[in-house]
Amino acid sequence: MAIKIPFRCSRLGLAAVGFGVLFFALNLLQTSCGGESSPAKNDAIKTDQLAGINPLLKPVLSGIVPGEVALPPNDTLSVEGNRPFFDHFSWQSFIALCWPVTQNQRGVPLNPNDPNTFLTMTNSTPVVWASYKNQWDLFGQKNQTPTPWNSWDNPVNLCQSGQTTNHVFGSAKSDMLPGEGDESFSVPLIDQNQNYALFEIRYNELQYNFIVDNGLYLNKNLFKYQQSHNGAVTMPSSTASTQGSILVKAAWKHLTPKDDLSRYYVINEVVYDPVTGDCSKQLMGLVGLHIAQKVDTFPQWVWSSFEQVDNVPGAPNAKAPYSFNNGTAIPTTAGGYANKPDSADLNQDKNSRIPVQVTRFNEIPTTPKGLSTVDINKMYQNAVGNTWMQYYQLVITQWPTNPGQFKQYSQNGIYPKDCGQPFPVNNCANTTMETYFQRSADAAGVGGNSCMSCHYTAPNTDFSWSLQLRSH
Repeated sequence: MAIKIPFRCSRLGLAAVGFGVLFFALNLLQTSCGGESSPAKNDAIKTDQLAGINPLLKPVLSGIVPGEVALPPNDTLSVEGNRPFFDHFSWQSFIALCWPVTQNQRGVPLNPNDPNTFLTMTNSTPVVWASYKNQWDLFGQKNQTPTPWNSWDNPVNLCQSGQTTNHVFGSAKSDMLPGEGDESFSVPLIDQNQNYALFEIRYNELQYNFIVDNGLYLNKNLFKYQQSHNGAVTMPSSTASTQGSILVKAAWKHLTPKDDLSRYYVINEVVYDPVTGDCSKQLMGLVGLHIAQKVDTFPQWVWSSFEQVDNVPGAPNAKAPYSFNNGTAIPTTAGGYANKPDSADLNQDKNSRIPVQVTRFNEIPTTPKGLSTVDINKMYQNAVGNTWMQYYQLVITQWPTNPGQFKQYSQNGIYPKDCGQPFPVNNCANTTMETYFQRSADAAGVGGNSCMSCHYTAPNTDFSWSLQLRSH
């Protein structure tokens, strides 16, 4: 079934600072089964070639987040035929959100129309999405009002007096506040270096201010708002000229001498570590990123998920050692994992932790032929030049194909019919954030194994489990 909506061109942009890529020159020994393969740029679909197929798919290096999905005029393509345009939207959003940020201005890209600002950034240049307000800024302030958007202070500070941090990590993706130890309603994820993967949630200015201005961080205000708005919250959407609400969820790993730091987006700063309960300077690498955007023509949001290519074997430009796989076929994985921890409790004894063996259970889409997600990844990995983004890949984009069909889950809505008929319906998972729900059978009790199926069951909070779970 084709999506029939008015065509609007997407907009792009953001900027970068500094010159060169931050190479920490830690060469790695390669395992016998997972040697290095060079970036597949020579084999990538050329930008001009793809633009010849459809100019709407030509990559643009810009720091402006697109407000619309650029679909062909009078679109009559099949749902699968529309996948390249949604994948293009995902990548353009990823570029814009990873654009260098203007110093001391949250969410403001530096020179958003200058590609050189992006192409000359290092892999530790502060970026736009990491300047967004985080979960702690919004929901960790007890009954006190969260601070204004551009403030870097909080009434409630996890660190010592006078010590602030931009990264307050949790060991959970869903409830992501200190002291919680499950990954996506499950158990923690332990990497091959026996460290826990850590997570954070970020809100762009539009969504953050909407929640703060309406006092929705408090249960009593959330209930009142729902009662006066037909029982539900609706986040602000994009327009043809403005971005809508954006939610970013990030997964990080501790970087060690075993890791090639040049292949990651890196931070080396004071962070709150939920495992130790301390605020300390730590070297961390980005391994996963979810982006959810409220688009006016897609009120059920557009959902994009990216991973670092060395998480597990399989990417054309992957390099061993892998972050969440030992490079062998032992232990055997069922449903995409083995050695799943028995408990959500965090084990303080690092040496007794058993690394989780992770594989990709659902392949990255290889259709439509020549314009699949795999093909779009190759094109964009080529387009981003020598930046750290060449080592990241889009795993999936999910969107509603019939956005006019919607009924609240709390009003007996049924997925996928009443959720805008998403595509794909299921089997949309990130190896770092839905590790244990890659298989539909494993996710049966938590709303399904896709972004939209899970978030649809967040009662009356516009797909926001954060708002549902963290208002207090």
